[in-house]
Amino acid sequence: MYAVALTTLAVLSIVSQIGIQQALSHQMHDSHVINFAARLRTYSQTLSKLALLIESGQDIETNRKEFTNTLMQWQKSHEGLQSGSNFLNLPANDQDELKQMFDIIRTPHQEIWKAASAMSLILSSDKPVDTAVIHPYVQTILAYEKSYLLGMELIVFDYDRFSKERVRKLKQVEFLMLTLVLCTLLIEAAVIFYPLSMRIRKVIKGLIASEETSKQLADQLQEANKLMEQSHNELREVTYALDRATYLVKTDHEGHIIYANDKYCHVTRYSMSELRGKPLFHHYFDHLNDPARKMEVWQGEIFDHAADGTGFWLDVTMIPVFDNTGRLYQYMVICSDITKRKNTEREIHQLTEEKLRRHDMEQKIRSYAMISGQEKERKRVAAEIHDGIGQMLTSLRMKMEQVEDKLPAPNAEITKVNGLLFSIITETKRICSDLLPSVLEDFGLRAAIEELIKTCRETARNVVFSLEECNLSQPLPREVEIGVYRILQEALNNAIKHAHATQVDVHIDREENFLNLMIHDDGKGFYYDSQHFFSREQVKKINGLRNMKERAELLGGSLSIQSQPGKGTNIQLEISF
Repeated sequence: MYAVALTTLAVLSIVSQIGIQQALSHQMHDSHVINFAARLRTYSQTLSKLALLIESGQDIETNRKEFTNTLMQWQKSHEGLQSGSNFLNLPANDQDELKQMFDIIRTPHQEIWKAASAMSLILSSDKPVDTAVIHPYVQTILAYEKSYLLGMELIVFDYDRFSKERVRKLKQVEFLMLTLVLCTLLIEAAVIFYPLSMRIRKVIKGLIASEETSKQLADQLQEANKLMEQSHNELREVTYALDRATYLVKTDHEGHIIYANDKYCHVTRYSMSELRGKPLFHHYFDHLNDPARKMEVWQGEIFDHAADGTGFWLDVTMIPVFDNTGRLYQYMVICSDITKRKNTEREIHQLTEEKLRRHDMEQKIRSYAMISGQEKERKRVAAEIHDGIGQMLTSLRMKMEQVEDKLPAPNAEITKVNGLLFSIITETKRICSDLLPSVLEDFGLRAAIEELIKTCRETARNVVFSLEECNLSQPLPREVEIGVYRILQEALNNAIKHAHATQVDVHIDREENFLNLMIHDDGKGFYYDSQHFFSREQVKKINGLRNMKERAELLGGSLSIQSQPGKGTNIQLEISF
């Protein structure tokens, strides 16, 4: 019987969900259709507005393109609402009332379409727009716009009315399903759950009684385990300390020595009479003064000095000793000499640091040699391009201009070739400037940065560049100027090509022996982790960032990068010279 009730509930739930999903699907389609119907009104108003703007002569080229695009979208949406469209995800209209409404606005729609199409055809020609020619079409659009808008408004209302009617029917079905489910639950509660709950109550009472008994036994067992564990830990600590012991010392409860074996006297260079009454170590005074910790075993490594001033390391275990009443009356201290191990660790640490310093120095030397070689190779390649290919291209252009001047009539192909040669020469000059900016060689860092910003503005016209500089009139060391220029060049290139930024701010400030460069962009940003600079997986992706950081380190400065996806990038270079 319980299975029958569950099956009934499951069937009712499945049927209800199927009805809800179908209703939601219809509702989504209705919302989509209403949206497109309302959008048609907007398109028609936009057509009227653009027609008036074109007739008044305001920004004809831009308004012409927008007029044509709006006309095509208006027509496709209108056809999709009537006949359906897979592209626009619109179902075919199957309502007779809506078909009648579309028949009412057919004449305004056709008149607006004919006038707008004729007007678009006139605007698409290369001839200047004559307002007198397009004026009748504009008037036609305006004349039929109001009736078209009124008809579309009625269509929107009808779509909304049909949608509400479906929702109302869904509510009725849901209320019916809810009533059936509640009735089923009431029957289950009366026939199944109430007898079952009475039986469960009896079982629970028996379990509670058993649990109380088990809990008492568990508490007794836990207490016995604690005592046994405590004894075991104390025995284990004493055994461990005694196994490692080489020196043995006893102190009173305040930490003053009352006994020391011969090995401890030998390592400290004191006699037993000299040690008696002295504090053992000052390192564990905090431990002795803490009422809770003084009852516990203390272990650690201690450095101390002998009587002759020599130092030694001890591994110390201090064990509290209690009398029969449980009162602490002394400590037993067991030590082992670890001086050799500590000296070896110190030597290994020093060797490791020296190895790391040498590795860093070698890395800097290799990076400096590589960057210096790159600059020399850039200079050589730039010179060869300028003196070889550049001169040849210039001569070729002059020759083409002479040929063009000798022709009896202009030749479009030769003019096109001249324009292409001019573009090639301009691009060659830009490549030479990137390889070795002559402005940096002739006029210094300030002029080179201004020229670089100017070039970026011409290259990326959709990006706003701002430059703030202070105290750059005085020349800087040659390697500093080249390094700062290359870092800025790489940062701007990344902002343009990869970050897709719309705003790039550059701030450079120089004091007497200090230079600060900051670059900020509002691009898409990226996940930055400095630990991935030298990983093989990331070497191709962050090669430019790694070169920037190496240049900064070779100049004795630091480069910090802060970036997160969606929050832009901040780059700061600080150099002391």
